[in-house]
Amino acid sequence: MKNNELDRRVLKTRRAIHEALSSLMQEKKYSKITIQDIIDRANVGRSTFYSHFATKDELLFSSVEDLLEILNQYIKSYIEHDGDKPRLISVLDFFEHIQENSKIMKGLFKSEGADLFFEKVEAYWNDGIEEYLQSKLPIGKEPKVPIKILTNHISSSLLNLLKWWVNNHMSYTPVQMDQYFRDLINPSIDSIIYNDSTKG
Repeated sequence: MKNNELDRRVLKTRRAIHEALSSLMQEKKYSKITIQDIIDRANVGRSTFYSHFATKDELLFSSVEDLLEILNQYIKSYIEHDGDKPRLISVLDFFEHIQENSKIMKGLFKSEGADLFFEKVEAYWNDGIEEYLQSKLPIGKEPKVPIKILTNHISSSLLNLLKWWVNNHMSYTPVQMDQYFRDLINPSIDSIIYNDSTKG
């Protein structure tokens, strides 16, 4: 019972620190936010902060760590077989999750840590997409476009859609964004991953 109470206390403290950073990022640039600002907003002591996070940057990426892992899991199910051809499936859950975490995402996009975040996201996606596409190639056949280029095409399209959507106040619904992504990507998949000699 004591362990459960301790775990709940730890989670509550971490949540307060995360929420403090999120709210501060709505008010000022990430570079201008100090540890003192964060502990004041979270109403915790400095030693408490450092017992959870070594640096402000560690806190930032902890704030999106769960999101990164969810993105990694999503990408593993983006591509499925439709008959004998791979096609990208719905990314609706992905956009819905981004919308649910809109505050931290908007704050992150305005921060100096945004580029590093996008690098991490793209690395997650690229690894998953490349591995999956490679596994679906017919034995002994090569795609018309190298797998690494196809991988970059898919991940950069999704990443750029994400950036555009957040920067434009999420003016389209997750359902619409899901459809737009599939409209952009699916028509090209069949013609790129299989060269003419593999069709038929």
